[in-house]
Amino acid sequence: MEKFYEIFRRDLKTKRLELRVLQPTPENARLVWDAIQNENPGDFKYVNWTPDYKKPLPESLDETLKQMQQEQERDVNPNGAVWYVFHNGKLIGHHGIFYFSNNKSVQSGNVWFVKSAQGQGFNQEIWALIMKKAFDELGANRIMRQCMGDNVQSQKSISGSGFHLDGRIRASTMLSDGTFMDQLVFTKLKSEYKGK
Repeated sequence: MEKFYEIFRRDLKTKRLELRVLQPTPENARLVWDAIQNENPGDFKYVNWTPDYKKPLPESLDETLKQMQQEQERDVNPNGAVWYVFHNGKLIGHHGIFYFSNNKSVQSGNVWFVKSAQGQGFNQEIWALIMKKAFDELGANRIMRQCMGDNVQSQKSISGSGFHLDGRIRASTMLSDGTFMDQLVFTKLKSEYKGK
């Protein structure tokens, strides 16, 4: 795990983006809150801000800080990394990954982008960096990504990054309104990766 921490638990850069590790402090919560407070929560219905999908986005600065703390506990300890995504100095999203050393597998964590940043290839840019580091530096054998069965935007993004649809896990997630959602599972193996 130390190698994973060394590679991924730090600030990173892509061609257009800065991926920053932000601790859940009031100052950092303000950055997140300023980025999302005018967004339509309906645009974030797939965002797992709370463990049971209670709310797609926090509704106040205090709630933002609390949810950042929960995210830190859930996605970072003991085997993950979380970045806040900046473009031209402005916070536009959030991206997490997990690593499972027992099978050398990297898995997507929670991902969201403000609406104004969607559809610009930012997520694919991040995944290109993750794949390069995971396969070339970490020695991972497999990367897995998941999305809700009706999340067409994420399906297109994941498929566009060269991931193979492995299958559908039926009714695997229950939303706060009691609706059960399918999850789609996509993978890419090291043998399928052609580094750039």
